[in-house]
Amino acid sequence: MHGIINRALELMVIQKFGEEFWDKLKEEAGIRLNGEFLVTEFYSDESTYKLVVAATKLTGLKMEQILELYGEYFYEYSVEFGYFNLLRVLGKNPADFLMNLDTMHLALARVYPPLMPPLYTCEKLPNGDLTLYYFSKRANLEPIAVGLIRRTIKELFGISVEVTVIQKRADKGYCKLLIKTLNIDDTLHGDVDEDDMVFECLCPAKQPRMINPMTFTHVLPFHIIFDRDLRVQQCGLGLLRKVPHLLNKDIQLNQVARIVRPNILLNFEAIQEHMNSVFLVTITPTAGLSFRLNGQMIYLLDNDLMLYIGSPYVVDLSDLHMKGFQIADLSLHDAKRDFILAAETFEEERVLLKKLEDLTSAMQRASKELSREKAKTDRLLFNILPRPVAKELKLGKIVPPQRFESVTILFSGIVNFDKFTQHCDATHAGLEIVNLLNKVYKALDSLLDPTRNPEIYKIETIHDNYLCVSGAPEPTLFHAKRAARLALDMMDSLDDIGMSGSAVKLTIGINSGEVVAGVIGQRMPRYCLFGDSVNLASRTLKYGKKGRINLAQSAYKLLQTGYNQDRTFSFESYGEVIMKNVNQPVKIWLLERKAEPMPKTFSRVCEIV
Repeated sequence: MHGIINRALELMVIQKFGEEFWDKLKEEAGIRLNGEFLVTEFYSDESTYKLVVAATKLTGLKMEQILELYGEYFYEYSVEFGYFNLLRVLGKNPADFLMNLDTMHLALARVYPPLMPPLYTCEKLPNGDLTLYYFSKRANLEPIAVGLIRRTIKELFGISVEVTVIQKRADKGYCKLLIKTLNIDDTLHGDVDEDDMVFECLCPAKQPRMINPMTFTHVLPFHIIFDRDLRVQQCGLGLLRKVPHLLNKDIQLNQVARIVRPNILLNFEAIQEHMNSVFLVTITPTAGLSFRLNGQMIYLLDNDLMLYIGSPYVVDLSDLHMKGFQIADLSLHDAKRDFILAAETFEEERVLLKKLEDLTSAMQRASKELSREKAKTDRLLFNILPRPVAKELKLGKIVPPQRFESVTILFSGIVNFDKFTQHCDATHAGLEIVNLLNKVYKALDSLLDPTRNPEIYKIETIHDNYLCVSGAPEPTLFHAKRAARLALDMMDSLDDIGMSGSAVKLTIGINSGEVVAGVIGQRMPRYCLFGDSVNLASRTLKYGKKGRINLAQSAYKLLQTGYNQDRTFSFESYGEVIMKNVNQPVKIWLLERKAEPMPKTFSRVCEIV
């Protein structure tokens, strides 16, 4: 499938459903793509079908609906891609437009050689409707044609049409479409049938209607006139030079020629049924390379003969030379001359576009990789510093030191950690200690999710000590309650982590008071807390009861006030404790979670037992 098809599908999905949906769609389809689809690349048909199937699953729409939406959008994409001028000159009415659709597809196939566009043959019906025959090597894509034709006729001619599939052979890639106007005042055929009028003007009855055959063979060097038995009656000089025996009466045209497009056998009656098609014909001479002609079939009613006016089907000058032709072989009036010369310039532009797309794709991959690395850096920064501080630093702002009148500081430490380090195997001591601390810190870090424990931040880890603060750098009235809840969660989070044959236990010290906080350092910045309140929290951890949550008096008092009260908190006095460098004994309280009351039905059962 040409990259234009997949790129248009990508843009349609993003426009209608958003980029996140497009990413989900690719994932559902199993498509791994760095960046966007490139219009100069070719992709497997399977990838396109997978995307469509995934779209039906994610949107709930039927495949036919998805493909019709795509067909309608493809008109927009074609216009944006620069094909509007080509589309609007294909015909002065819908019938002429559809009859020339194959001409455009053949031209595009010359520009993009691997392209396999569908074939179209259009017939006018007496009632003003149109019948369109659709042939494709890819099955079940005719809804694209339905949407595309409906949108194109509406945009180019201002006519609303109904396009209906009236016959289909999926195994043959064949489909028959009926095109009807929704407004009886609109016409699909044009206003006047001009053929008779033009004939009478140019060919009066008494004037001979003849042209010298030799002149004809020069003017149209690749024409063929043949009868119903496929015997060649006349051919152009250019064709005769390539196939000298073509006029031999023992030779039938189907012995040296084969119709590639439309998909029919080379016989007189079949050709008559497809007179409105562009014919691509392969000629195979007895010597030399085969070559192709593309052109038009014209039925000569007076003589019951068929005239094929063709021209070499080539892409560029090198292709022309490889197939044994020269520019001089083409008639002076043949537009193929200009096309071939222009194709050289177009090829240079196409190569440049390919390089540009490759560069764009590489930049997109680099941008995504940079975004991923940036996200990793952000996560690391947010783990080192409180998120509000990290955001300020990312913006290049200076974070000045601040005084906070009331915050709550939490210190935790592992019970008997020093004994554990002393009894570790000397050979693997460092590894065991690091593994243990890594497990503990990961468990504690997971508790600092803002959705679970908001407005509390990790400051640092020192040895086995874990330091958090609530109320800085963002002030909050609930800082004591935030720290107390985190402490309770911390005590419950390490049951699955073992140390010396038993679960890890924590001792926690909590104090509330005034601190000064600020960012220290430049290469490895740290958010640090200073003040007696920090020291007292540390000493509450050191001198408090092991394996419990120890509250200094200031923290305990705050937890008794309205903002920080919590009915799940339970307090127990531990008494006054003398601490180093503190003038007076400090009263410590123990915090734990209240046991949930036993259900009444369960308590009655216990009484009976």
